Amino acid sequence: MQQLNSSNSSLTAPVSTENLIASSVLAVCFILGVPGNIAVMVRLAGWLKEGSFTPRLMLSLAISDLLTLLSLPVWIWSLLHGWVFSLFLCKLLSYLVYLSLYCSTLCVMLMSVQRYMQVLHPQKWNKLGRKGKKILLSGMWILSGVLSSYALVQRTLSFDMEGHLQCKKFYWNDAERVGTLIWEIIIFVVSFLILAYFYVQLYRGVNKSAFFSSNSMTKLVTRIVACFFIFWIPFHINNTVLIIAVLLENDNLLKSAEAGDNITAALTFINSCVNPFLYAFSARALRQFTPGTENTS
Repeated sequence: MQQLNSSNSSLTAPVSTENLIASSVLAVCFILGVPGNIAVMVRLAGWLKEGSFTPRLMLSLAISDLLTLLSLPVWIWSLLHGWVFSLFLCKLLSYLVYLSLYCSTLCVMLMSVQRYMQVLHPQKWNKLGRKGKKILLSGMWILSGVLSSYALVQRTLSFDMEGHLQCKKFYWNDAERVGTLIWEIIIFVVSFLILAYFYVQLYRGVNKSAFFSSNSMTKLVTRIVACFFIFWIPFHINNTVLIIAVLLENDNLLKSAEAGDNITAALTFINSCVNPFLYAFSARALRQFTPGTENTS
């Protein structure tokens, strides 16, 4: 009865401006991203039998994006009316979102390594073989699952400032909160450094080459990587502000950062619905996948 009363009070509580903005962004992402990623998956599936690693990697990215976007209606309802579902679903959906986001990060990072090896060192890349490439993809998903495991522990149900019951992060102390935020920032920074290194090396090698037949595919991957970081940077800047606020024990700064947390988190979902449009505008690159083109795809 108490939980029912809590749910009813959440439904009648006012919605903050931040939650309205975040829910609007998520709604647009869901409407555009779900059908877009499904279309990309259908199209890429046609090239899987050819053994090319690039479409398999892009398919993994599309699947991870779709997994993220499919949970959006639940989060939108939660932002507007509060969490009316069980704690189990709170933990499960949070884990799936983190799994998808970590998989997207590792997938984009692996894209840069793959393009570098395949373009500038094709013989070494081909030595990996189909079995080695399947191990890479499987390892990426397994590692994503391991990295996301803390979401199962740190999610609980609690009321926000507007009186809505929410599926929120819970920390036992400030040290755990700062440690978690630093960990997420480290993952982002390490990914950025790896991407930057391999893409600098790639473009140096390409500029020295007199002939480069897969330039359009490299541009597609570059756009995917660029969009990934553009939409993730605000989230990690906000995380940095949260760390500073906790360490300085600045309540005003902490409230401001927490208020912007939903908005910056919503921006990360835009990345999941942008990728299909990048594929659409790069149809020429996708048409390069034909039988026997593993060395140039």
